[in-house]
Amino acid sequence: MQRLSSGQHPRPWFLWGFSLLVILLGAANLLLAFDQARHADQYRDLGVSYPPLLRAAFALGWGLALVLAGIELARRRPWARRWILIVLSNYGAFRVLWLMVYAQSDYSRGRIVFKAALAAGLIGLVVWIMRGRRVRRAFEQHPAGVSGLGNNAETSGEAFNDKPQD
Repeated sequence: MQRLSSGQHPRPWFLWGFSLLVILLGAANLLLAFDQARHADQYRDLGVSYPPLLRAAFALGWGLALVLAGIELARRRPWARRWILIVLSNYGAFRVLWLMVYAQSDYSRGRIVFKAALAAGLIGLVVWIMRGRRVRRAFEQHPAGVSGLGNNAETSGEAFNDKPQD
């Protein structure tokens, strides 16, 4: 294995995998938005319980937010590590609330508790992953060569350094 110079921390493999999963979840929402907008008239004719264009708008917003969060998580932006928890927990709550509002059949209503428990469990897993020592170490200040970012004060974390410069 290649030794890293001081200050560089390797990116854990599961951070790459998790970032990819978040990006794929965002891409799925973008495809859902496209499908709902494209076939909105057909869905209305079928009598679906939700407004298709509203679902398309929400899916577009969630898709963009998740893709952005996944990309920035892979780039190890410090704000992404904190915001991924907020984005995913709100996404899980939104999906459960959407089901609660628009569920009409007994089968759909029966999925509400399962979906809420699944969302809570997955958020717990994300918290556990993001608070892990290896992930925290990977997000510490690092040179630009590790993350591919430019070497300026904003991206390297120097803007938040309270120590006086000599």
